[in-house]
Amino acid sequence: MKKQKGILSRFNQLILLLMSGLTLIPAHVMAAMPTAVDKGSGAAASGAWLALMTSYLDSGTDVIAWGATILAFIVVAVVVIMKFNDARKGRAEWNEVGLTAGVGVVILLFVVFLATEATKVI
Repeated sequence: MKKQKGILSRFNQLILLLMSGLTLIPAHVMAAMPTAVDKGSGAAASGAWLALMTSYLDSGTDVIAWGATILAFIVVAVVVIMKFNDARKGRAEWNEVGLTAGVGVVILLFVVFLATEATKVI
């Protein structure tokens, strides 16, 4: 037990040494991350708060539309997996699995179409 504790403490010391060594690297050697662009910086600077709110509403609509699409993908995947499991256990026919997957693909195509149209509206 003591031997393992000694190994762990040496490992922790090595990690601490490596982490402290990384902080000593000069800043000009590290890559610089680009600065984030504020969507409404020009609108907010000129006092056009309505344009700023419209840009945030547009982003919110995109997030909601694509979130609903992701949820639809998850629901269809779960339903197809459940139908596959039922067919594997003999409680459903294999053609039902294919039919469920086919209808799921059609539903997903329709949901993606609606999400794309929703992002163009605002």
